[in-house]
Amino acid sequence: MDHRTVARLEPLGSHELDAEAGAAFGRQPQVRALDAHGHPVPGARITFRIGGTGGVGSTGGIRFATTPATTLATATSDPHGTATAPALQAGDRPGRYTVVATAPGVRGPAAVFTTTVRPAAEPTADRLELWDPETANLPELLRAETGSRFPGLPSLRATDRARPASGVRITATLLPADGADGTVDGTVGPYFEGAHGEAVRTLTLPPTGADGRVTLPTLFTDQCPGTYTLRLTTPSGTVLDFPLTVTPPGSGPRTS
Repeated sequence: MDHRTVARLEPLGSHELDAEAGAAFGRQPQVRALDAHGHPVPGARITFRIGGTGGVGSTGGIRFATTPATTLATATSDPHGTATAPALQAGDRPGRYTVVATAPGVRGPAAVFTTTVRPAAEPTADRLELWDPETANLPELLRAETGSRFPGLPSLRATDRARPASGVRITATLLPADGADGTVDGTVGPYFEGAHGEAVRTLTLPPTGADGRVTLPTLFTDQCPGTYTLRLTTPSGTVLDFPLTVTPPGSGPRTS
């Protein structure tokens, strides 16, 4: 066996790599090709192969960020015997995966890297605000007669550190006027319509857009006048309450 034959592969750096789902890994698997005497072998063809119990693929666990994306890649060792795998990209499936480096002639243990794809962090917002082109109309928009609907709620904007927060899932809940926990018996007061036309008083809104905004759905009133609170809550605990007023029939313009 001469100095041009790879006898073993030595992993360089930590054997553990991790990234959030959908993100790029911060480090690439890297090995050093050595001959039987422990000398570096330049020009060796090293194969890196992805495997794992969670499955792999373009939208699965992890892949090499090549064009096209693949789970098998080959690299050539440099003058120091070092071979570096292409950059790794995490897919949308959390789990543990492996990257195994092999080379022709290597009979000893393969060089194995363990990779972990962590669930993506829930988008957060530290501020919620209502926004209406005509701020003076805001009180009017938050008032409606019984048996009708609110004329058009303002849009909602979520921000995080003063920047638009996209992808935030906000929950809207109808509460008594004082904002106490629990809906108003769950059966009276303003409501949203569910998928089958039923009254819904707790609703998760679509994710906020790139501008941090989401449109509030139509809010209907039943036959119970009074004051209520619409509470908007993010998964991270940011809360915005604003009052709603439902008046008896004939107390103002009706919107049906």
